[in-house]
Amino acid sequence: MVVTVFVVYYLAFSDKSFYISFFIRLQFTFTKMVHPNKQQNSVNGDSTTTYKEEVLFNSDTLSKVISYLPSIDLLNLALTCSRFGISDDDEQSVIKKSAHILVQDIATEEQLAALPHYNGESSLADYHYLQLMREPLLFDQLVGAAEYVNSGDKSCIASNRTYSTAISNNTMRAGKHYVTFSIGAGNADTGCSSIGVMRPGQVNQGAQIHESPLCRQFYDNFSRNTGHGERDSDSNVQCCFYCAGNGHCYSSSWNESGPPDFDSWDGMESMWYGEMGMLLDLDEGTLTVYKNGRKLGVMKRGLAGPYCWAATLQKKGGQVTIKRGAIPPS
Repeated sequence: MVVTVFVVYYLAFSDKSFYISFFIRLQFTFTKMVHPNKQQNSVNGDSTTTYKEEVLFNSDTLSKVISYLPSIDLLNLALTCSRFGISDDDEQSVIKKSAHILVQDIATEEQLAALPHYNGESSLADYHYLQLMREPLLFDQLVGAAEYVNSGDKSCIASNRTYSTAISNNTMRAGKHYVTFSIGAGNADTGCSSIGVMRPGQVNQGAQIHESPLCRQFYDNFSRNTGHGERDSDSNVQCCFYCAGNGHCYSSSWNESGPPDFDSWDGMESMWYGEMGMLLDLDEGTLTVYKNGRKLGVMKRGLAGPYCWAATLQKKGGQVTIKRGAIPPS
C-alpha cells in the first residue's frame, strides 16, 4: 500500500510514461517479497497465478495507475506489451478491463449516459471520450479573422474583421451537454455573435473563408469526421446557431441548393452582450437556450449527434468565451 501511494504521487507530478514502468517493476518486487513461496511458473498443468502475473495483469491495480494517463498514453501502454493488449474471443485484454473499471469508477451518471458504445469500439474509446468531457472546453480551430484574445487561453476568441468562426473539437455523441458563451467584453456591444452546434470535422485552413458554417463557402472547405468513432446521423441538421442580434435560429442541412433555414421559436430573445447558456440534449434531440441563467426555451428539435460547439463573430471587435457548465435542473 505504501509503495502504491508513493508511486502514484510521482505519477501525478512527474514523467508519467517512465513511472508507469517504474511502478510495475516496484510492485513486482514488492509482491515477490510478500509472497516468496508464490510459484514462478505453473507446474504440472496447475493454473496457479504467478506473482508476476498477479502484479502485471491485475485490472484493479492497473485501473488506479492508468487514471493518471491520457488516453493516447494508455493506448501506447497497450502496444508496449502483448499481454496488455492481447485479447481473445472470450476475454478482454488487461488494458481494456482496466479502462472499463476506471470509467465506471470516475464517471458520473450524466457522463456515462453520454458515452454511447458502438460496435467495434472498446472501453478505450469510452475512456477517451470521458477524458474529453472532463476537460475545459476550448476553441481548437480558428477560421477567417478569428484570433485568441490571450495566446495562453484558447477559450476566448475575438475578431479583427468580419466573419470569424471558432470551433471546439470536443465531440458530443449522446446524452446531455451544457455550455455557456460569454458574449462581448464586459457590458460593451462588441459585435453580433452566433453560437451553437455543428458537425465535427476539419476546416481547410488554406482556404480564405470569411463566411459562417451556414454558408456554402464554409462547408465546401470542410471535411467531416467520418472515421472510426463517428457514425452517420439520423438528423439532416448539420449546423444550428442562435443569433444573438435578433434571437432567431439559423440552421442548415449543407445542401448544395437553397439558403439556411431561418426560424423563430417560443421564448426567443436577443442578447448583444452577457452570458448565453445552451443545453444540447441528444436523448431528446433538442437544443435549449438560457439567457444569463434564465431558461428561454427550446430553440431547435430533431437533432442527433455527433455535434461540437462553435461560435461565429460578424463584426470587428466581437468577442466570445466558451466554458463548460453544470447541466441545469429540469
